[in-house]
Amino acid sequence: MTRLITVYIFKEMAIPFILSVVLLSATILLGNVLKLLELLLTQSAGLVNIATLIITMIPSFMIYTLPASFLVSVLIACARLSSDNEVIAMKASGLSLGAVIKPVFLMAIIIYIATMLVTLYVYPWGNYNYKKTLFKIASQNAGAAITEKTFYDKFEGTVLYVNEKSTTSNELKGLFISKEGDGQSEVVVAERGRFSSDPEGLSIILQLKDGVIHRKKQAENTYHMVGFSGYDLDLGENRGIRRKKKRPNRELYLGELIERIHKGRQSPAGPSVKTMIDLQKRFALPAVVFIFALLGVPLGLQKVRSAKTTGFGIAIGVLLVYYILTQITEMMGESGVLQPVLAAWGANIILGLLGLFIFRKTMQEKEIKTLAIISGAGSSIGSLFSRKGGKK
Repeated sequence: MTRLITVYIFKEMAIPFILSVVLLSATILLGNVLKLLELLLTQSAGLVNIATLIITMIPSFMIYTLPASFLVSVLIACARLSSDNEVIAMKASGLSLGAVIKPVFLMAIIIYIATMLVTLYVYPWGNYNYKKTLFKIASQNAGAAITEKTFYDKFEGTVLYVNEKSTTSNELKGLFISKEGDGQSEVVVAERGRFSSDPEGLSIILQLKDGVIHRKKQAENTYHMVGFSGYDLDLGENRGIRRKKKRPNRELYLGELIERIHKGRQSPAGPSVKTMIDLQKRFALPAVVFIFALLGVPLGLQKVRSAKTTGFGIAIGVLLVYYILTQITEMMGESGVLQPVLAAWGANIILGLLGLFIFRKTMQEKEIKTLAIISGAGSSIGSLFSRKGGKK
């Protein structure tokens, strides 16, 4: 009997979970459609590159959509059990609320493992390869975007002028380059040149032949002129590809994050607080599914009019509260008010304690009036979104 109920509740959660993942992912992807279309149409990115961008973009929001979809599925499944009086029927058959809670926590473990794997491995892989693909598109089109006898200023701090451009190869002739940065001004004149790239360093290189470099250092007020037969000029940033001296935390795997913190401890300034918070967040975010289970079961089992709209409405409220708490604790951590561990886990701890309280009361079958109010508010929010969706 218990096994049948476990399978039944699993099915009740599975469909809302899958639908939520698909809908949330599609909504986020739609927000990036214009950027992808621009790359496809104006930069000739190609369908393969666009597909790669979409694939590598997905992990960046999957770490959030998996826990959020789990919360929605728990709320909808429990709300449906309550609205159909199935919980009352289970109690009449001699079963306790543990029959409902068991499959919820079993699914929480599955989603936790999936989210942890995405967070530790797929998330940094996706972020790094997304940037590499953008760079690949930019480097492939660097030469194509340049026209003869026209100044080109899309490279950061650099203006490029080409007198003649070969139609059969990527060779450029009669080049004039003005480059500003690092406290100096540089003008390069070259007879010939062609573009190349460094994918690992995310650098677009202009390989110049037979020219002269005019360099003036502003602080020293000195001027130098150097002739060359071959010179590789790093053109730096292009088309939104922001290079940094070191890779951002979101592109680092767990071992690399730990190594960065370890190196920081050996420096006088100490490790970056932001990096220590980011390390803890890799574990705190997947763990929130257990808190959503503690909150979702009691909130979902309240008497409701519509399981779907109520579950959706309550989920929006819980996720909003969690987001606000996360932002507050992280700001307190970065400002030094909280330790990095507490900054990353603060929202989990607060909602976890609240979840344990109402979960315990629900197991004891004690009435909590606040839950009824929250459930009613969730139903109203869900109905509001439902009506707006219907009007469209």
